[in-house]
Amino acid sequence: MGLLALLLTFVVCVSFLYPRVIGDRLGFMFMLPVLAYTVVFFVDWQFASLTQLFTMIVGGACVGIGLLFAGLPLSSPQPKAFMLNSMRGLTCLKENRPYLLFQVGITCYEELIWRVFLISTLLLVLPAWAAIFLSSALFWTVHGENRPLGWHSLEFFIFSMVLAVAYNLFESVLFVWIVHLTRNVLILSASDYEQRQASLS
Repeated sequence: MGLLALLLTFVVCVSFLYPRVIGDRLGFMFMLPVLAYTVVFFVDWQFASLTQLFTMIVGGACVGIGLLFAGLPLSSPQPKAFMLNSMRGLTCLKENRPYLLFQVGITCYEELIWRVFLISTLLLVLPAWAAIFLSSALFWTVHGENRPLGWHSLEFFIFSMVLAVAYNLFESVLFVWIVHLTRNVLILSASDYEQRQASLS
């Protein structure tokens, strides 16, 4: 229990120091003990059936798409254009494989830290609503792109809350990981397409 409290304090401290004081590489190294603890003690290693895995993956992808598009009126000045660019850009993503692999890794890392470890640990001492709110607030804090405050940062906080609620309800890291990964890939797709169009004009 003492080690758990220490790791929890460490995660909270790092979340306030990142990214201004602690960069990506150092932040990742600091979180390695937390990742190791999470994988050993909080991840359920029971094998799911192929049907369950398929449902979690397809369901997570659909929820990820739905959350991104539902949040576009808050996060994008041109929601329809962003949606179209995101769909058009999917065909070009194969040329950006290194960054896609990075997204696979970073979203898994974030879900293990901010959902699995943080929520599971906070639930030992807090009611579910408080654990969900606090974990979402810390996840929002570590993403510097939410500053300055605006509608985009509100949309991201709502997204954080939805992930936390989903993990609390289903206790499936695979599901929240696919939701998170799908959203990030669609944002990357739109960004890639817009950059390509700008370079051609």
